[in-house]
Amino acid sequence: MSSPLGRRGFLALASANLVTARADADDAMRKPIVSEEACPLETLTPVAPDGFKGFAVLRKPPGAGPFPAILWIHGGLTTLPRTALQDLARSGTNPSRFLAAGYVVIVPTYRSRDEDPQSKVSLEDCLAVVEHARNLPYVDAKSILVFGCSGGGDLALEIAAATNVCGIIPEEPASVLMSGVLNTGIPKQGARYSPRDALPILEEPRKYYTAVYQKVLRAKIARIQCPILILQGDEDRQANPVNRYNAQVLIPELRAAGKTLEVITYPREQHCFCYTGRGPRPAAIWKAFRDMDAFCRRHIATQPRAIEAALVK
Repeated sequence: MSSPLGRRGFLALASANLVTARADADDAMRKPIVSEEACPLETLTPVAPDGFKGFAVLRKPPGAGPFPAILWIHGGLTTLPRTALQDLARSGTNPSRFLAAGYVVIVPTYRSRDEDPQSKVSLEDCLAVVEHARNLPYVDAKSILVFGCSGGGDLALEIAAATNVCGIIPEEPASVLMSGVLNTGIPKQGARYSPRDALPILEEPRKYYTAVYQKVLRAKIARIQCPILILQGDEDRQANPVNRYNAQVLIPELRAAGKTLEVITYPREQHCFCYTGRGPRPAAIWKAFRDMDAFCRRHIATQPRAIEAALVK
């Protein structure tokens, strides 16, 4: 006996249900809330070479692993409070996507370098996190990646110049720091340095990027062995011209040195849109995650395995 719907009606309904199921799954991946009961927040206290105990928040997929891991490094020049790290690990759009996809996500902070932008303490703290991650029993030490935005993007580059990781994803990196151009010889507007003190350099990169700093940057770049994916908004954005410095200095130097480099531009996006996961164009943030995930999967030994759908809202 035939269905009251008829064959065509049944097929149409089945197709609609399949599309709805796919849309629901896609929406969960686009804006995932991962069960904190299954993937609780853990705290790490990695120790730097000078004995300083740092702080990081970690979330891992259920199980013993091994898993790939990604560090998610904040921007700026100063330490973030632990509550900010916890909030990002709990509800940050792209960190949650990486966790749902099957990566261990580590959100660290570091000692401030706002008295001297060339201080090495921030880098030493981040390197301590990398080393700590290598020794976690559920992390594949050959599948560690580093993401960072702005000042965190600078630190991602510096990490790659100092130790072996599988790949780095600097989002609009503040390479005025890596190249040594932003230093205590540059006037500051307040008692301590802040990103706004770099604006004159960003507006006229070639004026400041002299032979002295070319030597500094090229020596660091020469030590980078891993692939690099740079994410950015428009190069000619006026409000924060960090991409102008990268377009005129960092990217040409990386290419001249023969480094494995991809640069992806997301038109009209704001500074650190990928780090924060906020902005008027969610589709661009979703695309950025997919671009990052594809890059990561190409360069890690242990592939991620998505956690159970029941654990993701």
